[in-house]
Amino acid sequence: MPYHAKTIVVGSGNILFKDDGYGPIVVNLLEKYFENETEDDFDPMVISYIENDFSKDVLNEVEDIVKDVDLSGEVKFIDAGNGATHFIFSLPDEYWEKVIVVDVVEFDAEPGTVRTFSPYEMPRDKYENVHTWSVEEPLHELAESCEVVIVGCKPGEISTPEVQLGLSEAVERAIPKTIEVILNEIK
Repeated sequence: MPYHAKTIVVGSGNILFKDDGYGPIVVNLLEKYFENETEDDFDPMVISYIENDFSKDVLNEVEDIVKDVDLSGEVKFIDAGNGATHFIFSLPDEYWEKVIVVDVVEFDAEPGTVRTFSPYEMPRDKYENVHTWSVEEPLHELAESCEVVIVGCKPGEISTPEVQLGLSEAVERAIPKTIEVILNEIK
């Protein structure tokens, strides 16, 4: 299986709809800093956006966070886009010990607020993919075979159906905190 690792970090969302791209952007950023020499899984469009349009202060803060981190253990970063529900959560590998899902989550907080959720505390009817399929059930099933943590960020703006690449300022500023939370979950 291509996702054979002890810990997988899955970025979910659609980069074409503003803050909905939070998960894929975070995972591509992590892949940029921790890429495996033999793998090149990141999305060039997302990396181009990060390198050309991201706040340099945010990138400097991220670089400070990751500079002394060694992830030579078995960690795999996956940009699942909108397909996480069916292509990742429903195909667990017996080797997985932990799955960290990175996505926007509607909850009572200010935009850009980052927190962790268990799959059992996800806000009802607020955590669905683009086709309005509930993500809760596949996450509950996955949690029966490994630890599942959702790193969620309160979105500022989801532009659907209007196409807008790029994060709102509040969500972009949340990226360093998100990476700290993910790295703490990996340890």
